[in-house]
Amino acid sequence: MSICIREVSEVYDYISIHSVDYAKTVRTEVLERFFISTMRFEKIAPLSFSKAIHGAHIGVKGISTNSDGSFAYYTMEGIEEVNLVEVILPAMMDEQLEHAITGLAMAIADEFGWCIDEDHGLDT
Repeated sequence: MSICIREVSEVYDYISIHSVDYAKTVRTEVLERFFISTMRFEKIAPLSFSKAIHGAHIGVKGISTNSDGSFAYYTMEGIEEVNLVEVILPAMMDEQLEHAITGLAMAIADEFGWCIDEDHGLDT
């Protein structure tokens, strides 16, 4: 598998992982426990996590969206459930890092029973 990177106006590339039709949510404390305890990420802000993988900074954000995946807010404070995770990608990747990020994205999707977005996800 290789990664299909989406270029967006938010000035970062990411992989989008979400429930089918954004219908299934996960409690924020469950998401936080998964990233901190299981995946060994560091919490850097509400629903934002970071980890160094093969020397590169990888960020992850939990997001609450409406039924078409849209969202508009300035803070994650007070959000109790999310239905979307973005894996924020570094600007430069080699094959080893790409493989690690693919594994990370698949682990997230498997953990929550979600899917990796076809347009903003992995290119198989």
